[in-house]
Amino acid sequence: MTAVRLSYCAVALLVLPLFQCGPYPKPQRFGDISEKTKFITVQLPRNADGLLASPSTFTAPPGCSPDVRVLVENYCVSGTFAVKTTVNLNINLNVFDVEIPNKKVVVGLQTTLDEGDATTITGSTGGCATILKETLVVTACTSGGGKGRYDSALSAYVSDIGLSGHLKLDLGTESTTEHDFGLPGYVYAGDDFDMGMVASAFNSSGDPKVSGINATFLTIMDTLNASLFDWRVYTGLTVDIWDYPQPIPQHAHTMHMRASSILGQPNG
Repeated sequence: MTAVRLSYCAVALLVLPLFQCGPYPKPQRFGDISEKTKFITVQLPRNADGLLASPSTFTAPPGCSPDVRVLVENYCVSGTFAVKTTVNLNINLNVFDVEIPNKKVVVGLQTTLDEGDATTITGSTGGCATILKETLVVTACTSGGGKGRYDSALSAYVSDIGLSGHLKLDLGTESTTEHDFGLPGYVYAGDDFDMGMVASAFNSSGDPKVSGINATFLTIMDTLNASLFDWRVYTGLTVDIWDYPQPIPQHAHTMHMRASSILGQPNG
């Protein structure tokens, strides 16, 4: 687990081929999130005085369903909250399969807030879905979660989650590159409505002078400006795949493909 929190978010489903040539260049990770990355915000229902009703349910974008894809967007943020002497919040990010409308992968959290400070957390995960199916095919699954614990390094309650899946690059030739991935992550809830989920890791496999893959998978959903009502969401994948001819000539070239599986609109 890493104490560093990333909070840039984006919103598109995109495949961008990029070709680079050179004599045995070291495979590089690229396509990092920057300040130019667009993001979506999710707002919980409220009025001028605060919460609209209690208990309340919410979905974003408006009209989406957490059970089946009914909109053009391939995701639905859903949840409930109830206000008594404390606030009980349950929020989930549902990402749907590109072909099967009622198939999805889920990651979320449930927490109790006392005057804005978390006192518990439970991570929610489950399902598998093909979230991208173009030249690059990406299947993602979530697991783990459950009742969490207090982490002094993050000053928050934390529940560990896992993301796993399969990457397949098919260029229509006899050779197809396939790799499994498994990435650690966590959901967290701290003080002053600071909460969210992070899963990010950089995996590399293969031979730099033959073939292989670098993959960076990132999913984030966290509060915006420490507000219970305002959230932002990002789910993305950056892949760097290289394949040299065999036997390797003196000046072999490599091909890199960058692909981002993101929710909503293209990055800036």
